[in-house]
Amino acid sequence: MEKTVFVRGRVDESVRSRFKAMCALKNRTMDSVMEELILKWLEENEKPQKDQAQ
Repeated sequence: MEKTVFVRGRVDESVRSRFKAMCALKNRTMDSVMEELILKWLEENEKPQKDQAQ
C-alpha cells in the first residue's frame, strides 16, 4: 500500500460545513471523497489536449 500524505487546502467555512454534513449523510469520510475527487480531476486533466498536441 502506498504511503498516505496530508493535503491541505482552504475553502469557505460554509463549504466545509456542507461537505462534512453531506459526507456524514452518505456515510463517507471526507478523506475518501476528497481522494475520489482528486483522482477524477487528474484523470480528466492528464489526458492529452488536442490543442497541445499540435
